[in-house]
Parts: sequence; structure tokens; C-alpha cells
Amino acid sequence: MKKYSTVFSILALVALMISSCGTPEVVEKEVTKIVEVVVTATPEPMAEGAKIILRVGTGDSGEGLNPHQEIIARFEDENPDILIQLEAVAGRDYYTRLLTQIAAADAPDIMQIGDDAVPMFVDKGAFLPLDAYITGDYPLDTSIYLPGVLSPGQWKDQQWLLPKDFSPLAIYYNKKIFDANNVAYPTDGWTWSDLVETAKSLTKDTNGDGKTDTWGIQLTANWTTGFEYFIAASGGKLISEDGMNFIDYMDSPESIRAVQFFSDLYNVDKVAPPPADFSLWAGGNTEFDNGQAAMRLFGRWPLAGYKTNPNIDLGIVGVPSDKERANILFWGGFGIFSGTEHPEAAWRFLRFYSGEGGSAVWKDWAIPPVAAAAEEAGLTTDPLEGTWISELDYLVPRAYVF
Repeated sequence: MKKYSTVFSILALVALMISSCGTPEVVEKEVTKIVEVVVTATPEPMAEGAKIILRVGTGDSGEGLNPHQEIIARFEDENPDILIQLEAVAGRDYYTRLLTQIAAADAPDIMQIGDDAVPMFVDKGAFLPLDAYITGDYPLDTSIYLPGVLSPGQWKDQQWLLPKDFSPLAIYYNKKIFDANNVAYPTDGWTWSDLVETAKSLTKDTNGDGKTDTWGIQLTANWTTGFEYFIAASGGKLISEDGMNFIDYMDSPESIRAVQFFSDLYNVDKVAPPPADFSLWAGGNTEFDNGQAAMRLFGRWPLAGYKTNPNIDLGIVGVPSDKERANILFWGGFGIFSGTEHPEAAWRFLRFYSGEGGSAVWKDWAIPPVAAAAEEAGLTTDPLEGTWISELDYLVPRAYVF
């Protein structure tokens, strides 16, 4: 069955409840989509049959390919019988390309997908189950991983993918704005009520012209998967665990409470800037980046830029709780193509990439999935990075429609 990573009715609902915020007129733009295929150079085998060549598919591009290349080089040094060819497809056509390759039995031996696509690809027979490999001739100790990072690669009680990278949500905050208004920084364990009170204290019309100059918090606008956090914190779910039933989930008192709270931040409390452009991801807002919003709810992805942004003196805190302390995980992982001619070699690379070998590289680029690597890099105690790791203790499953 077809699987969607977002829920259509929630998308419409979020759009409607934000539309009264006075969103500026959207100017139509012509968008050109560029799809680039990058294939790494692979040496010819020294003799016919002497080396196994594995293809690895990824949707990463640009600098995002650097850790892949470094991991590949380390693996090839330790495994001289295997050569890795990296196939990178930049753009929105990555999944389309993979599905076409799978249908033609010509997919990469190892494929990267996001957690939202796992059930669809598994149900299409794209991947080999990994459970027998995990306990086989090249075993993998799954206790090495940080909490919750294996779960998104599971479906129907089997492990199909291993983790590459991930991010829960957190609240970024700008100490400059807090200090200028003598407002205490948010602390771990805070609540929705604390969030509203703090955001109100920081929402200011500084020049008296009747327009807000500094906002309390920049929200996720029409990014519906980000909205799932509010549902989870209220104690609700968007859909049943088997992905087949909305009734008594999307219309539950908990879900209604979450929608109302989210809407009120825009329309009643007026602490969040209206979306700048509904056609853009998360509303296209830039207030936090520009030093015009005190807080932002988002994932780890812009962290590097925020650290060097002169408008921001950065702090990070876990998301506030309501009835539940909850968070959601955004995740990418690798699995083995069911049609590969080299399943054992593919497992050896996947085991290395997602295990201690790959994490030794990933710790310099992101939070690695292996706990010891994160600890060795000082990430667990880092005042910024440590928040992402501690939030893994509060994960709940994301909602999918099948």
C-alpha cells in the first residue's frame, strides 16, 4: 500500500489555523529543480573476480558526501577484497530513482532512505531483513547504539535498516534577547505553560509603531511532521500503530488540545511570527536567524550556522512537556537491496558504516549513532550537543499512513 510521510488532513488543518495570522501575499516563483547524479571513481579490480564492487546509493550531496567518502576509504583499507562505488542523487527525485532501479532489479547494493519511507520500501520488497546478519558470522552488538536510534529501521518486528544520522526536536534560544529583557533562560523539564509565559515576556514592539519587532518563538508553521511533537506531548496520537485508523486518534481530546495550543501561539497569544511563505518548508521564516525571534522549535540541522551567526548567542533546551514529556525523531539509515548479488559483503560494509567504524567519522560531522563515539567526542556533556542526546530518552513513534 502507498505510504505517506505526512497526513493530508493535518496539513490542511495547520494551514487553516495559521492562515488568520496575516500571512503576507505570496509571490509566485519559478522554481527550477536540478537533479545531479554523482558517482565516485572506482578503480578497476586487479584481476577478474579478485574484488567485489558494491554500489551505495545516497540522497546526500555537496559537503554531505565528505563523511561518506571518508568512511568508504577507511572500510576499503580494512577490507581489501571490497571496493565501494558511491552513487549520490541530489534533488527530490531520489526516491523515484530508487524505486525505478528496484523495479528493474538494478538498485544499489546498499540504499539510504529516511524513516518516513521505511514501511513503503520494505513492503515493496526492496530490502533484506537484517536480523540473521546481526547474529551471524559478522555479528553486530546492537547495545552499542544510543537510545531509540535503531527503532526507525524496524518494521513488522524485523530490523531492515541501520542508522546513519538523526535528529530529535529541541528549542533553540538566543541569549542576547533573553538578557536584554531580563528573562531567565528556559531549563530542562519546563512545560507548555512556561513556554507561553516566556514567549509573551519576549514578544515586543520596541519602537511603538504597533508592529511586533521581536517575537517570542518561531514555530514550524506548515511543517506537519514537526507538528507531531505537539500531539505527542499532549498524550495523543495521530493514527493507530498499524497505520490504518484515524478515528479516535486524530479527533481525540488530546489531539484537539494540541491543535488548539499550536493555533493559540499564533492567533491568541500572538507570540509567533506568521509564516512568510506557505510554499516554503516550515513557512520560510527567518526571524530567529535575523535576531528577531527569541526561540525556535526545530531539529539539529541548522546548528552549525547558528553557532557562527553574529545575531545569536546560542542556547539549546529540550522541548517542553504538556501531559507527557515526548519528542519525535527524524532519521536516515541504510539497508541492503534484496536483489544484491553480494549480501555478505554488503552486510560487512553496512555493519562498518553504521557501527563503530562509521561513527568514528560521523562524530566530526553530526551526532554518531554509537554511544561510545558520542561520549568520546564529548558530545554527551556538550551544552549544545548534549541536549539532542538527552532528548532521545523521550522518543515516541512518528505517525505514518499506509
